[in-house]
Amino acid sequence: MTPRSLSATVAVGGVIGVVPAIGVTTILSTAVAARFRLNIAATVLVSYLVQPLQLLLAIPFIRLGISLFGLGELRLSLGEMQRMFKADWLDALNKLWLANLAGIAAWAMLAIPAGVLLYFVLIPLLGKVLPRPRVDAGVAQGTPVEISTGKE
Repeated sequence: MTPRSLSATVAVGGVIGVVPAIGVTTILSTAVAARFRLNIAATVLVSYLVQPLQLLLAIPFIRLGISLFGLGELRLSLGEMQRMFKADWLDALNKLWLANLAGIAAWAMLAIPAGVLLYFVLIPLLGKVLPRPRVDAGVAQGTPVEISTGKE
């Protein structure tokens, strides 16, 4: 892989791997990698490797979404959620669903700028780490190379 394609793969997998919706990273990273002709296996692997960050960033994304979309009455403490479920579990599920959607929306607003930044940071780093492709000495010096088509 070239540094550009590998950095795109890592950027896409990394950004999709932290989406605050558990269970959608495989499908989403596969679809995006297929659309942009990236290495699907590597993209999914990177999204799996950053899943601990998904768990760490879920609450901050949800809190950001709550503040962006004016869902200020919802607090995400354990005691508050237990109280909500004891009072009315359907209403609690509805509020938590809306909070999660707000978190996904906050992630979506940050995903493209973060992915682009990660892509451009990784290109020079991976350019130094990845081995250079070998060029045949005859081709590099401009010597004509005979290609056989098999129809002789």
